[in-house]
Formats: sequence, structure tokens, C-alpha cells
Amino acid sequence: MQRALIVLAFLFFGKAAICQQATYTLPLPAKWGVEKIAFPISFAPAINYKATEEIRFMPGWSDAKSAEYWSYTFIWFIEGTPVVNDDSLKQDLLQYYNGLYTSNQKADPAGSKNLTHLGLKKVATAPADNETYEGIIVTLNFLNRQPLTLNARIHIRRYPAVNHSTVLFEISPQDYKHNNWTQMDEIVNGFVVK
Repeated sequence: MQRALIVLAFLFFGKAAICQQATYTLPLPAKWGVEKIAFPISFAPAINYKATEEIRFMPGWSDAKSAEYWSYTFIWFIEGTPVVNDDSLKQDLLQYYNGLYTSNQKADPAGSKNLTHLGLKKVATAPADNETYEGIIVTLNFLNRQPLTLNARIHIRRYPAVNHSTVLFEISPQDYKHNNWTQMDEIVNGFVVK
């Protein structure tokens, strides 16, 4: 009898614990690359979230001759509901892109804190978002050490029922009317928190 109660307690509490862990689904189109990184991010440790980053790279992401060059989507799936706004996004993205360049160049050039410049503005809130931002990121391309201008669309979503927030990034040097954005929008629109 006691053993049966222990088994029942394990089954009940085990399932309860599993149900309390927030999980998500992020679509992965055919031929797209994928990468998953736990925080703190090695090249940007000052971005202070308990989170996971997951990236979706277009097939031509690293091909300078491709219209898909440097076009990708990534998310930060963050524990809790930290303040995420235009100021915090600017600071986080400066850390992110400066660190991305210096870590891939295996050097810390003088002025490495000023490699990236950006501007963000709040735009009409997209469906399912709490806030939506667009902007420009000007940085150095670690693939060829040349200046790189990226358009960005950023979706902030909060999920209080599971105590998580999500920042979904769409990044591309292409104009917002380019087909790359339609493909990235499909990933963002297919994102689901369970």
C-alpha cells in the first residue's frame, strides 16, 4: 500500500513538474540552418537573462552572392518577465553584434565597443506581440571584415501563465518588401509557447 502511494505521488508530482516547464515550438523550414545557445552567450555575457537563444539561418546565409545572405531569425526564450524595451534592446544588440565580431576575429581591436551602431523605433504592434520594433543595425561583418547594414524587426511577447518572455528577431540586409521577410514572418508566426 505504501509503495502504491509513493508511485502515485511520483506520477502526480512528476507530471505537475513537467507541466510547469515552459516549452516552445519554433518552425524549421527545409534546408535552413539551426543553432541553439544557452545564456550567458559566450560572446555577449553582459546580456543578463536566464534564457535560451535559438537561431534559424536561411540556406544562403553565408553566401555573399545569395539574396539570403545574412538573413536569419532568432529568439531569446527568457525566464520571467524582465523589462524589454527600446533602450534595453539597443544595449543588448550592441553587446551582441560587437561580441559576435570580436569573438569570430579572435581579437579585441581598439574601439571594439564602438563597432556597432543602431537605431530602433516602435512600430504598429504585430499580431500576438506585446510590442514590435523595427530598425537598422550597422556593424562589421565577421565573415569578410566589411561594414554591414542589417534591417531588423523585433517582436516582444510575454507569457505570464508560464513565467516566460520571448524576443523574436528577424534580421536581413534586404528591404522589408523582399521575399526573405515573408519567409521569416512564417517562422515568427509559427512560434508557439506550450
